[in-house]
Amino acid sequence: MTSPRDRAEIARALKERGFTPAERDIDAVVDCLADEDPKVAREAERAIARLGAAALPRLHGRTSDPEARVRAGVYRTLGRLAPRGDAEARWVIAGLEDPDPRVKRHAAGALGKLRRSSAMTLVEDALLAAWDRGPSADLERAIAASLGKLGSKRALPRLLTAETKDASTSRIARQATLTITRDLARQGESRIDSDRAARVPVRVALRCREGLERIVADEAREWLAAVEKPRTYSGRVFGRFEGKLGELSRIRTADSFALLLPPVPLGDRPEDALALALGSELARGLLETWTQGLVRYRIAWGGKGHRRAATWRAAHALATLHPSWVNDPTESTWEVFAREDGDEKKLLHVELHPRGLPDLRFSYRVRDVPAASHGPLAAALVRVAEPDDDDWVWDPFMGSGVELVERAQKGAYARLQGTDNDPRALEAARANFAAAGLTDVRVELADAVAHVPERVTLILTNPPMGRRVVRDGTLGPLLDGFIDQAARVLAPGGRLVWLSPLGARTAARARERGLRVELEEEIDMGGFRARLQRLRRCAPHGNV
Repeated sequence: MTSPRDRAEIARALKERGFTPAERDIDAVVDCLADEDPKVAREAERAIARLGAAALPRLHGRTSDPEARVRAGVYRTLGRLAPRGDAEARWVIAGLEDPDPRVKRHAAGALGKLRRSSAMTLVEDALLAAWDRGPSADLERAIAASLGKLGSKRALPRLLTAETKDASTSRIARQATLTITRDLARQGESRIDSDRAARVPVRVALRCREGLERIVADEAREWLAAVEKPRTYSGRVFGRFEGKLGELSRIRTADSFALLLPPVPLGDRPEDALALALGSELARGLLETWTQGLVRYRIAWGGKGHRRAATWRAAHALATLHPSWVNDPTESTWEVFAREDGDEKKLLHVELHPRGLPDLRFSYRVRDVPAASHGPLAAALVRVAEPDDDDWVWDPFMGSGVELVERAQKGAYARLQGTDNDPRALEAARANFAAAGLTDVRVELADAVAHVPERVTLILTNPPMGRRVVRDGTLGPLLDGFIDQAARVLAPGGRLVWLSPLGARTAARARERGLRVELEEEIDMGGFRARLQRLRRCAPHGNV
């Protein structure tokens, strides 16, 4: 039998990434929890945690270790393992009676990880009893944080009284109070009522892919009272809205939408500016008008990470201004998105995104294929195509069929046909057509460059994109060949509307083959750009 390694050997091994000790080495690893090198102590904790439940009995045996630093490390590690049984919970509770303050603090912190333990009531009782004994400030902070993590309703009165103590304890108690209130509020209803109308005109932002702004603005004019002149590559279209919230969900070319609050001075602390914006009567009116039940929100910051401290401070201020609102990062009905000005105006802009409003526009997408079309992008292609009731539509790179469904959603047509050279794409497209209620789409396995459909007046497609699918240098010749084929099969006056990853090349090829370039928009495809092009065959074209 192999002998256990000593502490020095284990300390060296712990510095190697991903080291997992054998069970025979656990005691030496536990010894390393007290190592003077913080990296060794930290890695020892992680190594034991990787062993999981198998390490629990040995850890229990070391809770009475003569060295306080070892005991503290043991309780810290028990918090990582978060045991669920009554017996294991009692081991952790026993740490609250340890004579060493550091051990008590780590035991209290570990108890906050036992939310799913069968001994929850026992854990709450132990933490509250420890608080009653008049703990040190450090221990009180640890207890307050753990009570918040546990969601202890019984702890609320105790946490509220902590507001009168030192600033750090007060801050942690406020966070714990917000957490418990949020957990309790999850039991109540919170949904968006999209059938309610706005009480006052509201400024809105429609989010979209960069390059689609003019197309989105054109569609938005059908639903908004006013639309501002779009700024290309801003990724947003702004306008004024006066109807029911659900009407904004009918704009198919936009990714999402948000309600806008007037910008507020940024000041020294962005959380104060955010609280000022959300504390306004307008913010209250918007959120409470369109929310059935509790207003549950989460805060997101543009461009500067999570900013957790600022989020907590803003949420605490809002709890005072709007006591019925609940800050809930995981089950929120609304997202509050705050972004700072990029210029010298030093303003904070706040957008209210209805996260709880289901997006049913593309619910027919029950199947997908790699590099399948993005729904709003397909809707933009259809809009650019200027649909006609007599359209004979062909999608030669059909994929999952999104472009053809979007064309059907737009209005009457003479015929829809889709082809693809991948049988899996045909299966996905048929499933999506069925989900959309389309029974008259002709689907075939065919090569886009060789297939000759009859009487095509509109080719509507999203071809393979070089960085996503075609990686062997064949994309250019494929697109050239397809332009040639489109010039052959399109009826006089027929249109080809597509996204070209090689826009300059396909535009030049189209002109050579008798197709007029009527429209080009550069679109952000997420890491690279493509050109949305509308090409038209104006006269019969001979052999190419």
